[in-house]
Amino acid sequence: MAVPPEVLDILLLALFNPATLVAGYWFGRNADQLQKIVVGAFAAGIAGTIFAWGVMRFGQTTGTPKLLSGIFVVSAIAGLGWASLGFWVRKNRAKE
Repeated sequence: MAVPPEVLDILLLALFNPATLVAGYWFGRNADQLQKIVVGAFAAGIAGTIFAWGVMRFGQTTGTPKLLSGIFVVSAIAGLGWASLGFWVRKNRAKE
C-alpha cells in the first residue's frame, strides 16, 4: 500500500523543521509548570507552520499551501515532544 505524496510532504516539512525544534525546546526550557509545555507545543506548531510556509513561498519545496493545516498538527505534536524534553532537561539540571 503506497503512501500518498501529500502525507510524505506533510511529515517531512513538519518533522524535519528547525523552527519546530527550536521553538518547542525553548518554550519547554522556560516553562515553570508542566502544563505550560502544551502552550509551547502550540507555539512550536505555529513556528513550524510559518517556516514551512516560507519554504513553500520561496519555491524550495513542491508542497502547496493546502498542506499547512496538516503541517501545523504534526508540528504541534512534534513540538510537544521537544517542549517536554526541554522541560525535563531544565528540571533535572535544577536538581544538581
